[in-house]
Amino acid sequence: MGEEFYVTVEGQTPAPFDPKSGVPNMIAKQETVEDWIIENRSNELHAFHIHQLHFMLLDYRGRPVNEPFLRHTVNVPYYDGRALAYPRVRLRMDFRDPNTVGEFVYHCHLLEHEDGGMMGLIRVEP
Repeated sequence: MGEEFYVTVEGQTPAPFDPKSGVPNMIAKQETVEDWIIENRSNELHAFHIHQLHFMLLDYRGRPVNEPFLRHTVNVPYYDGRALAYPRVRLRMDFRDPNTVGEFVYHCHLLEHEDGGMMGLIRVEP
């Protein structure tokens, strides 16, 4: 069996994505805007991707970013084992568009990681 990978919401037990579960890892409300921190605690690069919406990159490794465009994927640097903090990015998720209502996935955009379970389900409720 291949290596398992996880996307874990703070406070949840790490586990590979189960597509048969149908239980969302997160619930958001339409008409809200949330800031998410994506932290990489592994020694491999990950590429965070989410379906149904684009997001703003606000901080990259703790440094403010001023980009004039939206993203659908962002690389999250790997942990080198020496830094005092895990590498992280801060993203602004805008759930105000009516097309964001429903269930969709977020995952590592590296196929081996995604296939290994590095995925989660979000439900956006009206």
